[in-house]
Amino acid sequence: MTKWKCSTCGWIYDPAQGDPENRISRGTRFEDLPGSWVCPVCGSGKDLFEPEARADNDRFIMDDEAQQLLAVGKTMYKERFENVFRVAQKLTSSLNISEVLEMIRDEARATLPQLQEVCLLVIDPEAQYYTRPLHCAVEKQRINCQLCKRGRGAVSSALGKGSSAVCFLPGARGEVPVADGLPPERFAEIVFPICEGDRPLAVLDAIATPGSTGLSQKDFMLLKDLVDLASNVIKNARSHWKMSQEKLTVDKILGHLRPFVPSTVQKIVDKDPSAPDLEKRDTDVTVLFLDVAGYTRISETQSRDKVTFIIEKYFSSFLDIICERGGDVNETAGDGLMVIFQGQPKQTALSAVKAATEIREKTLEINEELKNRFMPVEVNMGINSGIAAVGMNRFTGVSGTRMTFTATGPVTNLAARIASAAKHGDILVGPETAIRVSEGLRLFDRGFMNFKNVSEPVRVFSLVRDGDNQVG
Repeated sequence: MTKWKCSTCGWIYDPAQGDPENRISRGTRFEDLPGSWVCPVCGSGKDLFEPEARADNDRFIMDDEAQQLLAVGKTMYKERFENVFRVAQKLTSSLNISEVLEMIRDEARATLPQLQEVCLLVIDPEAQYYTRPLHCAVEKQRINCQLCKRGRGAVSSALGKGSSAVCFLPGARGEVPVADGLPPERFAEIVFPICEGDRPLAVLDAIATPGSTGLSQKDFMLLKDLVDLASNVIKNARSHWKMSQEKLTVDKILGHLRPFVPSTVQKIVDKDPSAPDLEKRDTDVTVLFLDVAGYTRISETQSRDKVTFIIEKYFSSFLDIICERGGDVNETAGDGLMVIFQGQPKQTALSAVKAATEIREKTLEINEELKNRFMPVEVNMGINSGIAAVGMNRFTGVSGTRMTFTATGPVTNLAARIASAAKHGDILVGPETAIRVSEGLRLFDRGFMNFKNVSEPVRVFSLVRDGDNQVG
């Protein structure tokens, strides 16, 4: 079987040996290697391998140049790995972005002792929102590393050339952009811009000590690894800040809208914001309709501010009770509420009638509180249970689409009719609700009643005795 040579480092893939370290078994042809497989020495992909024809008694003889490249490659990649791994270990102990960036910068200085200084300048105008200024690596008393280096000619020159690294030769012999490949040996300074698209975010500036041998291609690779790490840190921090700002904006918008949205809809949207399931489904519910009797009289005899005060005073206390009992205020009118209770049939029916009873008691309590200031208020209620279509109603016209989340069907219609039949603070319940709560509550039979658009008479029960159905 044909052996294949890595054109980058000279390593040979021998099908007879395979690549045990990467779980490639013996006898695997090069053509059958997975596309994700890379050279175990330098990390080059399969496309950088070429057939190796020279063989001596089925044993490959590597020439001196290949052996030298292999040795250099192994040493360089081992050093690069250890360098990044050492930094990564330190990063795990810090979640402070500024400290992380200072660690990366200081690690570059420790890794390459021939450097006079290394500066990491965060130049993003919005950096103040996701990191603090870095302490100067040269003079620790300086709290902003940008102050002495941002205007440096090498930095300005590199930023003017885009996102490519730029190395500077000793003795002002010129500059060399390094878009791909490696820079010339023994360069005196190198500047790595860190960009997001065309937007410069930061710069790493490494300067060799004057009189030293300068920086090598291996030094370039070691610095580039650290720059890539710093780039990820900065971009992730910036992205996280951007997302948090967007979330705050959305939360503010939702905060304004939430009072207008039923809690059931809020829960559905919170569960799956990208695709909330609001389609109508047949669901067992108990529906409670609540109506303030004499609202027209109140609004005609009282000022607008007083009417607002009265309705908000009563309804605010009602909403607390409804919420505690697990109800969802679905619709509101000037003088009434529609409340939906969903869940286990008997439990939701019991929750609805208990909520209605507590609302009646709260109404009497507020009436007593406001005695001699306002006329007492009567709140009439009707409750019915059964299967209803629960979900979103859509009304589409030329001006757009209007949607409401509600429960529709005969069960809801009958609950509304029953509520309209209640007088003097009564609480009337339909036959299905009565069956569900009869074991735990005392009901008072009001007999059969005829309702509009309901074909048969309906037997109705009350939660209030005849002598008790008056306001305080």
